[in-house]
Amino acid sequence: MVKALKAIIALVATISLLLYASACGAGAEKKAEESVVAAAPKPQAQAQAEAQEKVFRKGYREATIPEKIIPEVKADLPTGVLVMIDNYFKGRPQSGIDKADVVFEIIAEGGITRYMALFYSQAAPVIGPVRSARYYFVQLAKGMDLPYAHVGGSDDSLTMIGNLRIKDLNEMSNAAPYFWQDAKRIRPHSTYTSTDNLVEAITNKKYAYKKPDLPPIAEEFTGSALADGKLTLTYVSGKGGYKAQWVWDESLGDGGGYQRYINDEIQRTADGAPLVADTIFILAAQSKPRNTDPVTSEVPIVGSGEALRVVDNKITKGKWKKESAERPLLINDAADWPMARKEGKTWIQVVDSLENVSFGK
Repeated sequence: MVKALKAIIALVATISLLLYASACGAGAEKKAEESVVAAAPKPQAQAQAEAQEKVFRKGYREATIPEKIIPEVKADLPTGVLVMIDNYFKGRPQSGIDKADVVFEIIAEGGITRYMALFYSQAAPVIGPVRSARYYFVQLAKGMDLPYAHVGGSDDSLTMIGNLRIKDLNEMSNAAPYFWQDAKRIRPHSTYTSTDNLVEAITNKKYAYKKPDLPPIAEEFTGSALADGKLTLTYVSGKGGYKAQWVWDESLGDGGGYQRYINDEIQRTADGAPLVADTIFILAAQSKPRNTDPVTSEVPIVGSGEALRVVDNKITKGKWKKESAERPLLINDAADWPMARKEGKTWIQVVDSLENVSFGK
C-alpha cells in the first residue's frame, strides 16, 4: 500500500514537471518570436507615421523631413522671449524688430495688425513700441512655452495669461522696472524694452530658460516659381486699407531676401534698417470683430487651415495645425511633413483667407 502511494506521488510529480517544462518552452518560444518581430525592419509607411506622431507630440525639433536640415546657429540669448510690438502708424518706425528670429503678424482691431516678435539669435538694445496682449497671441505664446512681454491687454487675454500660467512679463502689473518710456513718443506708443532687460526679468522671476521650438532650417527648397518675386497681403481693402508687401531683392541677406513694404512704402526700423524676411509663412484663419469695449478681434489660431510658404522665390502649399493652446503651431506641407525655413528671418502672416494674397505685379 505504501509502495503504491509512493508510485502515485512520483507519477504526479513527473507529470507536473513535464507540464512546467512545456509551458516554459512555449513562453521562451513566444519571447523569441516577439524578438524577431521587434528586430524586423518596419514598413516605410509605419515608420513615417511614427515620425509624424513624434512631431505632433513634441514639436518641430525632432522631425525628419525630405528637405535637408542644417544645424542652427549659436544664439545671443540664453532663452527665447516674445514681445508684442505696435504696428499702428503712430507707432512706426519700430525698433528692434529687424533683430527678431520670427515675427507673427495678425489683425488686432480696426484693420490694423499687431506683431509678436520672437528674440533668440540676436540681442536687441531697443525694442518697441511694446503694446498690449490679445488672446490668440497668448495661445501662441503658451504653445511655445516662452516668456511673453506686453503692456496690459484685453480682458480675456489677461484672464487667459493667468489660467494658462504664462511666463508673464507685463509692464502694467509685474515687470514695470524692465521697460521705459520714450519722451518723444505719445502713449500708448511710447513703451520700450530690450533683450538685456527681458533676460534680467526672466532670470529674476526664475522662469525657466527655453530654446524655441521652430520649423527646422534647410538650404534647398521645393516649390513652384514665384512670379517676379513679389507678393501682397491685403488685410483691409478699399480707402484707408492696409496691405503688406514683400519684394525679392538679390542684394539683401545671404543670396537675396524679401524687402517689406506697407501700402507701397518701404518699411524700416527707427535706425534705418530695412525689414527683411528670408522665409514667409502665410496662414489662413478667418478673423471677425467682437463687440467689446474697445472693439477687439477674434482669430481662431487654435484650429487648422491652409498655409503657404515662400522662400527663395518658391511657393509651397501646405496646412497649419494647432490642437490647443498648450500644443505647438505646426506648419506642414501637403504630405504632412514640417515645412523648413531658410536660416535668417522668418515672418508668419495670418490672413483671413489665401484669397487675400496676390502674387506678381
